[in-house]
Amino acid sequence: MIKKWLLILLSALMLTGCWDTTEPERMYYAHGVGVDYVDGKFEVYVQIIDFTNVAKSEQPQPEAVQAEVGRGTGETMYEAFFDLYHSLDMRLFWGHLSFVVLSKSALEDGRANTVVNAFNRYRETRYRIWVYGTSDKISDIMTVTPVLNKSIIISSLASPLNSFDQESYIAPVNFRQFILGLNEPNHIISIPYISLNKEWESEKGKKEKVEYKGLALLSRTELKGILTGEEIRGALFMTNEAMRTQLTYLLKEKPVTVTLANINVDVKPKYEKGAFTFDITVKLDAIASDFHAEISSVEVKESIKKEVEKRIRATYKKALDENIDIYRLSNYAYKQNVKEWKKVEKEGQVPLDENSISSIEVYIEKLSAARKEFTETIRDN
Repeated sequence: MIKKWLLILLSALMLTGCWDTTEPERMYYAHGVGVDYVDGKFEVYVQIIDFTNVAKSEQPQPEAVQAEVGRGTGETMYEAFFDLYHSLDMRLFWGHLSFVVLSKSALEDGRANTVVNAFNRYRETRYRIWVYGTSDKISDIMTVTPVLNKSIIISSLASPLNSFDQESYIAPVNFRQFILGLNEPNHIISIPYISLNKEWESEKGKKEKVEYKGLALLSRTELKGILTGEEIRGALFMTNEAMRTQLTYLLKEKPVTVTLANINVDVKPKYEKGAFTFDITVKLDAIASDFHAEISSVEVKESIKKEVEKRIRATYKKALDENIDIYRLSNYAYKQNVKEWKKVEKEGQVPLDENSISSIEVYIEKLSAARKEFTETIRDN
């Protein structure tokens, strides 16, 4: 009998257990964080979601609250988090954090680095967290929900790639890309700059939606500038990440819209007489589907080439006026000609002026008119 009980006791001791774990239903889950900086203190707004409403399908329960937002303040990010913990009923789990939104003041004076470092140093968070900037109230941004009451986990902030293949207006940036951008020359990174779009409506009235407005350009120590609208249009043609975008311009005094896809960019730095210049080659496919004139394919091709080059140069000049190397030309020089780069670089950036882009060659690999020819479907008599 004693041997029997000893065997049972030894078996119990050999069994593995998870005595120090917390049951999933006894935790809160951080989905997004907004960070503001007011009067010398960090303010964090944590969006907490309930997986019982969003985990089973993309359509949550109609009347269920998908998320609630809590607030904490402190002189450091961690003090702000601990201030938030004071009002929580259960443990907060950070492993499902999807995005971080920083106010303009939180982006300034190198505070963006402080914010990103605070998250990366915590064991539960990961590098695939999307980062944004905004001038709108952080509390308003954090309470926006998707159209048609879709699950908040597929919002444009949490899952920005969902619609990126339809319109690659601004490429999303995660923590990993943010860190690499600041660590590599020219030590500048651009992140999406968002705002609230109040033009949406439902049967219940006006509805706010998050909208991509431009780019916030950051160095290690400061917010270099914010570019919006047409100011950033040229940047679309200087990245291999863009999958599909549009270009609208006048041709024969009438507006034409073409869809551009499969954009491929190649930058070749040249070092002559103590300075770098750059030859840029852009290859893309084009579909002309919205035009109101009799035009030929040759005319469309040539007009696209001119417009793409014009926008690349316009965005470059606008950023250069703010002393911003928006196309990271210094990085191309660093990677392809580091010996000469070391001779002229200053804080990772090579001297640039309006003539540093010596040439831009645009090649239309494929041109079509969607389901039409380059003639009017309905003609005037």
